[in-house]
Order: sequence, then C-alpha cells, then structure tokens
Amino acid sequence: MKLFCYTLLFTVFLSANACKEKYDLPETVENKDYLVVEGFIDGGNDSTFISLSRTVTPQDTTSIKTEQGAIVSIEGQNGENFLLSEIKPGLYAAAPLLLNPSGQYGLAITTHNGKAYQSDYVDVKKTPAIDSVSWTREPDGVQVYINTHDAENNTRYYNWQYRETWEFYSGLYSNWEWDPVREIVMSRNNPVLIYRCWQSYTSTNIIIGSSAKLRDDIIYQYPITFIADDSWKLQTRYSILVKQRALSKGAYDYLENMKKNSEQLGSIFDPQPSSSNGNIHCINDPKEVVLGYVYSSTMVERRIFITRSEVGGWKYRMLCEEFSIKNHPDSLRLAFGGSGLIPTSEEGMGPVIERYKAGSRQCVDCTLRGTNVKPDFW
Repeated sequence: MKLFCYTLLFTVFLSANACKEKYDLPETVENKDYLVVEGFIDGGNDSTFISLSRTVTPQDTTSIKTEQGAIVSIEGQNGENFLLSEIKPGLYAAAPLLLNPSGQYGLAITTHNGKAYQSDYVDVKKTPAIDSVSWTREPDGVQVYINTHDAENNTRYYNWQYRETWEFYSGLYSNWEWDPVREIVMSRNNPVLIYRCWQSYTSTNIIIGSSAKLRDDIIYQYPITFIADDSWKLQTRYSILVKQRALSKGAYDYLENMKKNSEQLGSIFDPQPSSSNGNIHCINDPKEVVLGYVYSSTMVERRIFITRSEVGGWKYRMLCEEFSIKNHPDSLRLAFGGSGLIPTSEEGMGPVIERYKAGSRQCVDCTLRGTNVKPDFW
C-alpha cells in the first residue's frame, strides 16, 4: 500500500510545498474523488493559506491532484467575508486578515464544478508566548525542546512547527577556476561564494502537545527535534525558528488521530480521522466525505542559535579526496573540462606552477547543497 503523507496545516504555509505523496484509497473503500482541505485561518498578523487537493485511486498515475479554480473565502458569523486568491495550482492565500479576536470564522469553498463546502465556525484562539526554546547535549546528538505556559489556563492544546537553517562550508577551498572558452586555469575572483553556504528545512511532521491532564497549563521541555551528532547541520552554526499555535480540543484530537495513523505503516486508514471528527461538510451532499479540519489561532515564534563550539565533540566531517593535476594543456582539459573536477590550489617552486590540486564539485562548490545568499537574520 502506498502511503499518504498529508501533513495537515503545516509546511505548505512556509514553503508552499508540503510533504505529500499519492493518496491511495484501500480496496475496501469505494474509490471517490474526496476533497482534501489543508489549512488554518490565521487570526493574527500572518497570511492565511488553504491548500485544496483530491484523493487518487490506486490506478491513478497522478501523484498530487490539486483542486484548481475554486472560490475560497473566510466568512465571519458577523457577515465579514475575505476572498482568497489562487497563488499557485490548488493553493489559495490571503494577506493578514486582522480578524476580530472575539469573533467566529469558517471556511467556504465552491469548486469549479459548482459543489459547495463549508466548515464549522471556530473561535480565534489566542496563542500564549513561547517561554524559551532550549537544547541539551545528548551522547548521540542535540535535543531541542520547547517551553511555554498559559497563566490563565486557557490554552491546553498546542501545535508547533519549525524551520531550521544552518551554515556550512565546502570540504575544499578553491582559489582557482577553469575557463572553458580559453581552456585555462585562472584565479577565482571571490572564492567564498562557493565555499560558505546555508541550507534550510521546514518541518513536515505533526508536533502537538497538551497540558489538559495537568493542573497548570505548562509545557516544559517538550521535544521538538533531534540533531544527530554526525549531521552537517552543526558543522558550524545552526538556527531553529519555532512557531507555536494554540489549538481547540477538536483540532488537537484530529491532528492526534492523523499523527497516530501516519505512524502506523500500512494502517493509515484505520481509524480514519476525517470521518470521525473533521469539521468540513459538503452542502450539496452531507454524506460526502471531506478530509480536513479548519481552525483559527494567532501565532508566536522564537528563534535560537547553536554553534558547534557550544556542543563540543561534534563528529561531522566532510571527507574529500584531493587530486594532483599536471600543469599541461591536455591534462588540464581532461581534468577540468571533462572529468568535472575543480582546481583548488597550486603546487610548484617559486613562480612556476607545476601542478594543480583539485577536488570534485560536491567537495568544492557548496551551492550544490545550498545557497550562498546569507539569510537576513544571520
């Protein structure tokens, strides 16, 4: 059975590319073109994103079947209406809505074939501040935690997502480059452009927590992510931005079911969370299954940095082999014009360059694994 990683309400809203795979219906379920609604109504100063797609049958060769050309809007019980624009196939967005914090809002959808869908109206949950994002050095890596609380005991249910960014360096430093037109080795103008880079990753797994069974609304040292000590994420410097949202109990229960199902390989359809507690309904056919749960909340965030020197004993090493190339037109042409090597440094006595050292592109050019554009927050 092919798996469906439908990470509801998460990464599409940072990168517009959620972790999705082909959603195959099991043989015991009638093959239907079910609507999948992913998104939340932002009640603060962030944009709202809603992703619409369709389930696919086992015989369908389409990996993601987006629902295009729909009319999507946020409706308030007081008559407010905010229309979302389709910014890419199946992805609908609106600028910050500045909703009434004491109001209730729902999602209205009319698909291109005229079918209408409506979510339940939901409260705008106010999210408490993050107390801290902390970490501990473990024998095999670094564990990152979240700490938060609500002094008024009104939240109880939480959702987190994060975006990691890390600085890394190439395994070899290159002072030289190959000119394919003149077929010569020439001095590189700015070697650091292919030596120092950054890479980022946005979480796709469901991370939720609850203090409902505790007397006080406190979340302490809740694990967010783990960095193994052979990971390149801490080659030099690492940053994580954690975003926190308050959940209603219904949204929490829905996500908890999804999390359990997605972790049970081969049994994701048992039980089916959308059929038990989803809050989106087809107006034309109340019996139609709709996959998704819409909620609304504000969002808070906290960023921290971790350097390699802070954790100590980090095991990551980029092992690269360096080759020696004779400074002869034929040898240089073969090495740098045909074999994909990049010159790094020179060898010789005095001003005469007898040989060039060289490495593979993967070891020399960091832009193959990231970007050399420094993030604004770095």
